[in-house]
Amino acid sequence: MFITIHARLLLVPVIALFILQGCGNPSQNGKEEKLAVQQAQQITIIEPSHLVTQQDAEKILGEPVKKAVRTEKPIVGLKLCMYNPVNEQSTSFLQITLTQNGFMLPEGTSTASIYNRLKKNFESTRTDIRDLGDDAFIATGGLYILKENCYIMIAAGNINSEATRTILMDAGKTALDNLSRLK
Repeated sequence: MFITIHARLLLVPVIALFILQGCGNPSQNGKEEKLAVQQAQQITIIEPSHLVTQQDAEKILGEPVKKAVRTEKPIVGLKLCMYNPVNEQSTSFLQITLTQNGFMLPEGTSTASIYNRLKKNFESTRTDIRDLGDDAFIATGGLYILKENCYIMIAAGNINSEATRTILMDAGKTALDNLSRLK
């Protein structure tokens, strides 16, 4: 009897696994989520490469960069572009991450909520920045900016380096200037 009970209990997760395998293709679900967000909200989605273009990145970094590598996570409204230098010996890079309400799932959290949680997490280690967006700070990872319904994060290397901080500020100002033209 004891062995029979264990065998039945083992069947429950195995059957559940077979049933759940038919619940959808993960690669299709991401596409469907993205489409649902865009259709439901009918909002213009901004690309991070429009906030800091390849030409902007080259000017800010002071060297040629490759075409942006782009990724996105619709479930959290995140789009990312990464500019790497053409010179393989260079350690420079510029990463622009943009989280926007218009790209999030309708039941998702807001950009302001994400930004404010991060700001609170970095409370003892951040440097607050005035006159940049609605709110901004530098902390581990880079420059964090909240502007209206957009949360922008810019990374360029070690934030303890004055040169990196200058790059972050230049990229932040460029991103906000371009954002104002896009809206």
